[in-house]
Parts: sequence; C-alpha cells; structure tokens
Amino acid sequence: MTRSLRSKKNKRRWFLPLLFLVILLTAAGTVLYRIHPSLQDIGRILQSAVGKISSHSAGQSPAEPVLRGTVYDRKWREMAVSYRLYTLAVNPAEIVDRHEVAQQVARYIDEQPERLEAKLKNSQDSMVLAEDLDDKEAEEIKDLRLRGVACKVENVRFYPGHTAASHVLGFMGDGVGLAGVEGKYDTVLQGNGFSKANIPDIDFKGQESLGTEGADLMLTLDLDMQRQVENRFRSYLAAQGADKGMGLVIEPGSGRILALVNQPSFNPNYFWKASESNRVNRMYNHVLNKELIRPILARAAAIERGGLEGPALLPPTVAAPDYGFAQEKLNAFERQIQLYGSVFGNWESGPGAPEQGEAEPVVTGVQVGVTLASLVNGGWRITPYVVDSLYDHRSKKRYERSNEATEKIHVLDPALGVMIRRDLFTNWLQERDNMVAFTADSVQMRREKQFSSFSIQELFAGFAPAKQPKFLLLMAIEQDHLYPKTNDKGSGLGALETMGKELLAGFVKNQTAEAVADVAPERSKENLRQFFISKRLNYREAPGKVNEPISTMPQMRGMSLRKGLQQLDKYRMKVRVNGSGRIVAQYPLPGQPLLGVNECILTLDTK
Repeated sequence: MTRSLRSKKNKRRWFLPLLFLVILLTAAGTVLYRIHPSLQDIGRILQSAVGKISSHSAGQSPAEPVLRGTVYDRKWREMAVSYRLYTLAVNPAEIVDRHEVAQQVARYIDEQPERLEAKLKNSQDSMVLAEDLDDKEAEEIKDLRLRGVACKVENVRFYPGHTAASHVLGFMGDGVGLAGVEGKYDTVLQGNGFSKANIPDIDFKGQESLGTEGADLMLTLDLDMQRQVENRFRSYLAAQGADKGMGLVIEPGSGRILALVNQPSFNPNYFWKASESNRVNRMYNHVLNKELIRPILARAAAIERGGLEGPALLPPTVAAPDYGFAQEKLNAFERQIQLYGSVFGNWESGPGAPEQGEAEPVVTGVQVGVTLASLVNGGWRITPYVVDSLYDHRSKKRYERSNEATEKIHVLDPALGVMIRRDLFTNWLQERDNMVAFTADSVQMRREKQFSSFSIQELFAGFAPAKQPKFLLLMAIEQDHLYPKTNDKGSGLGALETMGKELLAGFVKNQTAEAVADVAPERSKENLRQFFISKRLNYREAPGKVNEPISTMPQMRGMSLRKGLQQLDKYRMKVRVNGSGRIVAQYPLPGQPLLGVNECILTLDTK
C-alpha cells in the first residue's frame, strides 16, 4: 500500500513540469505566429548565436599559411614568386543591410550599387563577386566589418620571366610542384620545415632542420644571360625554319649552369596549354649523334696516346681521319672519359650509364657538355648543378652549397689534362677573339618498315677565354626533314658559329664579380605590378612549331607616348595607357616574345 502511494506522488511530480513546458511552448508559438519572422531573420539569429559561441571558444584562430618560397637567380632576381590573392564572396542570408553592403562593395567589383543590391535581394545562396583582389583591397573590405561579406585567401604562383628558364623552374598544379626545381624541391619551398634529406647538397651548418617559417632557393642561373641566349636562339631557329634545339652555358671549372635553353619552350604560368613534348627537357633527355664531336674525341685520344713526351700532334689526313685509331680504341677512350656516364645533378637526372652488352650507347646534350668541360678543366669530370644556396626566413641566413656536394672524378692524368686543354683545340682557336669555336653537322637516316626518317643535327661548342675558359657554350639544333639549304651568310653552320661567337664575346665582356648579399631583398614591386596586369590581360599562348620570326616587345621606357605608339603600331596590339608624361613602365617587358600577346599596358609619369 505504501509503495502504491509513493508511485502516484512521483507521477504527479513529473506531470506538473511537463504540463508547464507544454503551456510555455504553446505561448511561444503563438507569439512567433503573430510576429511572422522571415527565414532570413531566423538564419541571422542562429548565425549570431554560433558566432558568439565560436568567438568565445578556446584556442587561437588559424594563422595565414606561409607563402611558398621564392626562387631567385644568382643575383637575387625573382624567377618564381608567390602572392596572396583574395576572393570576395557574400552570403545574402547573413546580410543585415543590403543597401549598405551594395554601396560599400560595388567599388571593388566595378558594378553599379543598384544592380548589386538587386542581386543580393534575389539570391539566398553564397556568391563570388570578385577574384584577384590584393592585400590592400582585402584589408579595406575587412575593416568595413560588413556581416555576410568575406575575403578568402589563396596563394598563387607567378613566373615573371614567363618562358625564361621554364624547363629549369618547372611548374605547379593544385599547390604542388610537378616538374623542374618546383617538383624536386617541393618540400623545401612549401615552408613547413624540412631536413637535410630533402636538400642534401646544402650545408645546414649544424642545424637539424630549416624552413619552419619559409625558405627561398637561389639558383646558379643568370637571368640576363638566360634571356639573351633564349632570344637569339629562338630567332635563329625561326630563320632556319627549325623548331627543335637546346643550349647550355656552364662554368667548366665549377659545374655551375648559367643558362639552359630548350626549344620549343612553354610558359609555366600557363603550363597546361603546352604540349607534353614542349615540356620535355631536351638537354637532359634528347639523343645527339656522337659523330658530331668525333673530331674532338679523336684528337684528344691522340694527344693522350702521345703522352707528355710525345711529338706535336699533326692534322688528320685523308688516310687517317681519326689519327689512325680503330673504332675499338676510340670506344675505349670514350669510356675512359665517361662520355656515357650518368649525369645526376641536384635538380635533374639524365640517362644512366649503359650496362654491359647493351646496343650502341647514346649520348645526350648534357653528357656532351660535361665531356667537353672535362677536356678543358684539367681532366676533371664535374657534374653540373643549378641549385646554389638556400635562404631561411627564421634565421635570416643564407645556407650555401656544401663543398662535398659537387661530384668530381679525374678521368685524365692531371698533367696530361692540362696538356690536352692547351693543344686540343688548336684547330678551332680564334686568337683574335680569344675563344674556341667548333661546329659540326650530321645527317641520320633511320629505316622503319617501308619508310625512312631523316634527322639533321647541327652543333656549336665554344669556350672563352681561350687559355683559361670561364664559359662553355653548347648549342644544338635538329630538323626532321631534308630540303635544299642555301649557303648564304644567314643560314647553316656559318650562321650558327656567328651567333655562338657573338654570345661568348658578350659573356666575357659583361662578366662581373659582384658580391652576393646574404639576406634576401624585398619583394619586387615591378614583378607584383606585372602579376596583376597579366591577371587582367587577355593573354593567349600558342606554343608549337616556330615557322616565322617571333616578334619581341621593343624597349620604350623613357620615350614619349607618341614615339612609343609608333613603335607598337606594326604589332597591331591594343594599348592601355595609365598616367601622363613619359613612359616609365611597360608590360610585356622589353625583349619578351609577343607570341599570343594582343594587348599591352604603358605607364606614364611626368617626373
């Protein structure tokens, strides 16, 4: 009996609060029914509540991601740089005052406030109003403190030199390096910290890791030299009706690559528009005919056979074109100097050495370059490299290449190596120009079932100065067709030799021993301006076969607007003019190829 009474009392205690809750909910529903709140207001209330909860929650708000590291040439000039861009987005469901938002935001998207307000009124979904906003614009929008308006950050990669050294730099996709230096050192450039295993050629100076606050790379390339070789080489190919070629400038004694050219080329800013064949690094992956350098190899072998006490070397004769060497002896000398040895640099790798029993080994452009360099630097075979040093943002120090990183192999006796350097290139010495210039060509025919394919290869190899070579220039071009060629000055090996000698003379004349600062410079404002201009220009690239001379952008800085327009008239481009006075800046830059470019911008200033 007692248990039954207690059970009834418990039921009453639970029933009264439940009844009170039902009455309260009914009253609240009646009030809400009379007020008629919109879904937009309810969404705003819920969003406000969530905002208050998150603003008082524990933990720090996530910091902006570290910008991807910059890639510089050897004089701290930007070759690959990242910028922060912002996307302006609005969520109409969160906006309190559409009119205010339209008035404030319209100036950033170049639209009438009335039209923008109508868009906000007729849509409940989030929408993107503008892209490619810079830091200043994003900060101004943030300071407006408009509900429902936000700027989303995105890091974008830019290559100021466009096609310059594209095969060295490589390219990126979806924030990840995919080729070249960008791919090889993606972990280093990401800015999240890395160890020596990620870049073993650099001396960490006792540090276990670097790059926790970002790191930049300095290359051995010289941007001026790179552009000069590219422009001359591209024009030469166009004049010859050819479209395939490669060029290399290295320091024979150190292995530093100062310029590397591949044609056809591509623009890493628009790498997806280039065909896969255009993106191939021909210098490291394309086969050259060994017969092109046979005269040099035979002469070096003859000097080596005569030894230090041997008689002076006579010219080759019709009866003994290879100084009497049988093919087996020449093959043995080629193996001795490791003509077919693998070339694994610190950014790119060529084919490995052939295994015993393989068919006739092949040779690439970089193997030819390394072999010729070993014949003029005392017999040392030095693997070329392109990554010189690393700049760490946290310590603000530059970490240089380790002395043990450069692979050196003595392929000739030291004293004999000096003798070969002195006597080898006597036949090709240009005493007046203080340089060596060697040219050769070769025609190959390959049978494939009922058809035959032809290949014409032309080679230039040069050193300057002649006695102590500082620069080695190697250029090779290839054509896949046969046709009658004229023997005038502007074609054939004569034109190739003229171009090579002029380039070498310019390298020697303009060489300077500039000291390199240990601290990275501030970001280039000119490159930043280029970047935003290029984002807004209608740039179209048309990579492919070069069948006519490619026009380049003329130099117009310092000219009056009238003279500048006269210079541009023949290119039939649209011209945008900012400011007044004389031309102080131009885009595209002077010397840049105008293939696919149909618009330019001139900046004027009265000062």
